[in-house]
Order: sequence, then structure tokens, then C-alpha cells
Amino acid sequence: MDREVLPPGRPESASDELVGGRYRLERSLGNGGMGEVFVATDTTLGRRVALKRLSPALTDDEASRGRFFREARALAKINSPNVVAVFDAAGDGEPYLVMELIEGTTLREELRRSPRLPPDRAVAIGAGVAAGLAAAHAQGVIHRDVKPSNIFLTADGQPKVGDFGIARIERGDQTLTMTGQAFGSPAYIAPEHATGGRVDARTDLYSLGCVLYEMLAGRRPFEGKDAVSLTYQHVHTEPVRVDTVEPGISPELAALVGSLLEKHPADRPATADEVRRALLAAPTEAAAPAAPAVEEPDRTAVLPGRAAALGTKRQRPWWLFAAIAGAVVLSIFAVAFALTNDSPPIHPRRSAQSQSPSSATTSAPAVPSTPQQAGAALVALAQQLAANDPPAKHIADDIEHTVNDVLGHLDEPSEGLDKLNELKDKIAEEVDKGHVEQSAAAQLDAAIDRFAQAVSASGGEGD
Repeated sequence: MDREVLPPGRPESASDELVGGRYRLERSLGNGGMGEVFVATDTTLGRRVALKRLSPALTDDEASRGRFFREARALAKINSPNVVAVFDAAGDGEPYLVMELIEGTTLREELRRSPRLPPDRAVAIGAGVAAGLAAAHAQGVIHRDVKPSNIFLTADGQPKVGDFGIARIERGDQTLTMTGQAFGSPAYIAPEHATGGRVDARTDLYSLGCVLYEMLAGRRPFEGKDAVSLTYQHVHTEPVRVDTVEPGISPELAALVGSLLEKHPADRPATADEVRRALLAAPTEAAAPAAPAVEEPDRTAVLPGRAAALGTKRQRPWWLFAAIAGAVVLSIFAVAFALTNDSPPIHPRRSAQSQSPSSATTSAPAVPSTPQQAGAALVALAQQLAANDPPAKHIADDIEHTVNDVLGHLDEPSEGLDKLNELKDKIAEEVDKGHVEQSAAAQLDAAIDRFAQAVSASGGEGD
């Protein structure tokens, strides 16, 4: 992982290596993305910086060199106190990028010390991150990996967004992925990113929503034992409202976090600056409950006959209760029908206009392009079929186990393909036993084939 932050008090090891005739390397902060990051001293200006060098394995690759410098030029255009600044770049010999060195910590390290932050502190960090993202988005840069370890905190607590290692640059008719990677961090990944859909600024806002949720609730919106489980939940599961987990949070702030975590990008706030303003305007803590009103004694005498008449008027007519009961029954049937229908559920925030004829022209979701995406789609399909057909539950478990096994051994694609063929044989046996419908088996076989194609296309390279 790229790191531009230097924790205070860390011991340093001096080095005589001088890069570019100007930057004296001190020690490594870590590897990640396309190169290694060092603490360095700018001997010309007498300041400490973070220097990122292109990996030696990529130095002679023209495409990698070009991408490295496009990254430098794109990030250098972002002018914001909430984004790690780029100072210099050069390409003679071993390409390098010189960045601001943060004397402080990361949000991840702060959350390790205190899993839940005070709401006003969480809002201040969230607003700063939103400001940094707004500046990046204005230059056509989509971060695609917003998470606590990529949010740096200065000594005075100011947040800065860094590590644009898998960012996406959109300028005119050109779209560039900086490191050629497609997948972000499963705990914070937006549904459209996980499924290979179109990524834009609202993708970063979803990830920011996950970070805000974690700061406020002391836990992430979704927890899972592996990447496939987490990805499935981001795509299909609604999170528990953050003020349900932590009742001290204001309803306004909880609603804002909920809007950032909407499954459909169109249902989220439109811009990062809009989120920044909303965070600063929202009350952070729930209002204290109002004291119960003291009832004044009723000084008006009511005759017994009048009281009986009033009591009679206040009784609900029998037909009203019958109508309510009927509505409840109809609602239960409607929910049951929606759960058993093969079509995808209609999002609760979609209005009637979403069902207009124009919506029929919306493009279909992108076909999964990586083993992780195809594996997540296969597991999601299996779990959906198991929910509608309980006898198929054990085959869904077998599918999830096999997917995890194959993803864990992408360096041995032939072995993974053999396991997928065995999985198809198991499904055929379940069809013969009557445990799985033929139509469901056909869907599973098709999803397994797509997963197998993605594994083969990965060329045996791990995630």
C-alpha cells in the first residue's frame, strides 16, 4: 500500500542515495500500486517529502511509464488542502513522483485506538474528505478506493485524501485507470464498482458513506468473512440505519449517511461538495427528548350521560378494523410475491417515474470482467435461488466454498477449472434427485461458465 504519512517519533535510517540530484532517501514507507514510497529530504528547499519510485519491474514498460506520469500530471492539478499535494516528477532513468509528507497518522490507525469517534469529529473528517474529493472530481479524477487507510490525518487533525493508486481519470473522450486494476477494497466498495458497472464521482461518495458509518457506529455497514460475502452485501443488502446502531446520532445525519449508501448512484447526492455542505449543516447528535407535559386537572364537569356518549363516539367502528386487517393481509401477499418473483426487486426509493417507458432503455448491468466480480455474481445467484428454494441451500453453500477456494488459488487456474467442472456435476446430480429445478441449474451453469472464463482470462495472476 502506498503511504505518504510519517507517524511522529518513528526512528529513521539515513541513506546516501540521491535521487534526481536533489532528493536524499531516508527509508521506505512501503510498497503498493506501481512503486515504493520513501521518506526523503529535498536538499534544495530543505524540506522532507514522500518520494514514490516506479517499480524496477515496470521501468522499461512504456505503458507503465506513461500511466505513472499521467497520474503525476492529474494529481498535480488537484489544488486542495484536503488532498496530498504533488510537488515534482521526473522520468530520467528511474521515474519518481515527489509528494507531500504527512506528519501524523491515518484514520485507520485512529479507529484502531477508538473504534467510534465523537459525531462532531466524524463529521469534521467527513466534510474534509468530501472537500478533497470535490477538488479531485473537478479535475476528472475518481479515487475508487476511499477507505480509512487512505485518509491521512495531520498533526492538527486535518484530513487529507491520498493514495490515488487505482484512481480513474476522465478527461473528455479519454478514460484512464492508473494501475490497470479494477477492484477496490471490498469493505467499502460501491455496488456498481463491484459488478463492473460504470464508475463516477458518486462511486467515491458511496465509499465515503461507508467510512462515515464506521466512524459514527464503531463498525462497518457490512461485515463478512471474505471478499465475496462483503461484495454480495454491498450489492444486495440494505444496511441497518446508523442511528439504530448508535441512537445518539441525529436523524438528519443518519439520513445523510443512508443516502450515500443507496444502491443506485442516481439516488445518492450528486456531488461531493453537496455532501460537504450537508455534513456541516446537519446536527450531529440527537435532540434530548422533551420533558413530558404536566396535565392540568380537568375543571369542566361532565355529566355521566354525556361521558357515555363521548365514549361511544370515540369507539372505532368494526369495519375500520376489518379494513386495516385486510390491508395488512394484502401487504403480506404483495411482499411474498415480490420475494418469490424472479425479477430484481424495485428499489424502495424509486418513484413511479422509474417505471416509465424511458426506463426500459436503461443499459443492462455490465458482464463481470474479473474473477472476483464473476465469483460474487455466481454466489449472489446461488443465494437468491436458495432463498426461493430451501432444499437448494446446501448446493449454494458448496458454490460459495468453491468460489472462495478458486479465488484463493488464482495462480493455479487449471486446478480451479477442474473444481468448477466438479461443481457442475454436483448440480446435475441435485437436478436428478429433484432438489434443484432444471431452470435454476441452467442459470447456475451459465454463471459458472462466466466465472471459469474470467479465471482463465486472468492468466493465473492473483488479485
